[in-house]
Amino acid sequence: MRVYGSPPSGLLRAVDRDGGRVVFVGHVLASDRELRTGPVRELPGAYSCVVVTADGVELHTDRAGQFPFHISVRGHETLIAHHATLLAALHSRTPDPLSAAIQIASPNVLALTMGRSFFTDVGRYENAHHGPVGPLREALVEAVRRRGPGVSADFSGGIDSTSLAFLAAAEGPVDAVVYHHDQVPAADLDAARRAAALSDRIRLSVVRGDEETLPYQGILDAPDTGAHGRAAMVGPGDGRATTAVDWPAPGGPDGRAAMGGDWLVPGGPAGGRAPAGFDWPAPGMLAHRRAALRLEWVRRRAPARAVHLTGEGADALFQPPPSYLATLVRRGELGRWASHSARLSRLRQASALDLAVRAARLAATSHGRALRSLARSLTGPSIADASGPADAIGWWSVAGEAAGWLTPRIRQDLADLAGDPATARRLPEGVTPARHATLAALRSAADAQRFLRTLGDRLGVPVHAPYLDDAVVRAALDGPEPIPDPSRAKPQLADALRGLVPEVVLARRTKGAYQAEEYAGARAARRRITGLLADSRLADLGVVDPAAVRTTLTRLNAGAPVPLSALGRLVALEVWLRG
Repeated sequence: MRVYGSPPSGLLRAVDRDGGRVVFVGHVLASDRELRTGPVRELPGAYSCVVVTADGVELHTDRAGQFPFHISVRGHETLIAHHATLLAALHSRTPDPLSAAIQIASPNVLALTMGRSFFTDVGRYENAHHGPVGPLREALVEAVRRRGPGVSADFSGGIDSTSLAFLAAAEGPVDAVVYHHDQVPAADLDAARRAAALSDRIRLSVVRGDEETLPYQGILDAPDTGAHGRAAMVGPGDGRATTAVDWPAPGGPDGRAAMGGDWLVPGGPAGGRAPAGFDWPAPGMLAHRRAALRLEWVRRRAPARAVHLTGEGADALFQPPPSYLATLVRRGELGRWASHSARLSRLRQASALDLAVRAARLAATSHGRALRSLARSLTGPSIADASGPADAIGWWSVAGEAAGWLTPRIRQDLADLAGDPATARRLPEGVTPARHATLAALRSAADAQRFLRTLGDRLGVPVHAPYLDDAVVRAALDGPEPIPDPSRAKPQLADALRGLVPEVVLARRTKGAYQAEEYAGARAARRRITGLLADSRLADLGVVDPAAVRTTLTRLNAGAPVPLSALGRLVALEVWLRG
């Protein structure tokens, strides 16, 4: 095994056990003794691991997908790495146009994204472990306890990050931070101040954004993260690693894991440089200045290398997707289906009848049928725009305007993939539309946390998301299925934390709304975005028609609603392809 660059402290650990070698990548929070004797896939934290024995190599990834493994096979050589960009450099792989199209138009269709990276012939390994399920309350308390005391935390005043701060405050003082922009407030500041006043152990600070920290500002100077901890191992074409490889030994200079003397800094094969920038087109890079504002505050205020907690993952795990209405229909719970449709209609400002009918239709729509419908919509004479409040009641929602940015050829390629029966078989049997929505949101949350963690590593701040710990994910997804309650925000989480977190925090129904800030930033950066399209890397790949995207930008500048999330993903791809 070789490591290119210097892994951030604690992100890479290795141990000899059970006649082999186990290499952990991620936030494994076990003691040295637990590392040697505990179940390899059931240790505390969020991590992936490589188990190396004389018989071969086993890979296991974390449940959320925060620490993925990628694979590339060329001839008789198999490379496995955490970073896809490293494999692309070693095997001369190029960006994958189809993956780019999926990211723009349909990133939440799991059957299209599973197993894919953003490079041609570089796959993503999918093998998450399903271990024993414990109580959610105990899993969350332990996840926070293992990271403290002395942590800092995001603190929005809502149930997600604020609950973590209160759990951490049970162990000691917590430096908490809330972001606020005076011109486009997100409604978090007042809630955060009220919540912080409930504990004398929580010290709240406010960081304030300005025009320069709006999303899309400085998009071409997004932080270069370098080659932090890019690990790869080589094996024969049968997928087994050779025993001749120098496997890592615990310890090493400066507390880093030694790779058989094979440190390459800045590193790369044959004296070349390791790929710079982010490993994937993270949409979070568009708001990197806003994120860095919080993390710079942590770096100055908190103790050196103290862990910073974020609430990433709570929305995905604990906010029931509206498509759960179809599950009620399938179970024959028609009374609850009707009453919940009415209650959700008031929250989403939609017709109760429309929601109920959509749920009934969804209950009768298989995953394969939904994929075939998606394929037809991509190649039809016109692409319907799915932008109404009831469109969340479906297997997924694809913005028609965003799909219209794609060239006819790439739309056909995407339609062929969606309509292929093998694509439908990628999703495990028994996955409902609601579970699909949860898993897709969980993977998106893991990607968002990867961005924050990578940015934090650059600034010297370890950024952790306890909600993405394997034990927490198991407790949320593998235990008894909770009964959704439209009148409450995240009832499963609130019930688990009752008595540990103030009721006013658990009862908050609203969230900070950052959409106004996203629109303001996009409008302010319209000329820069237009400049990217004038020399579009996506157009060079045959993915988008720049003229179609410019039409959307004109509408955006005129104040019309546009698929802003999709636009952000497109811009992130343009920036990443220049990296």
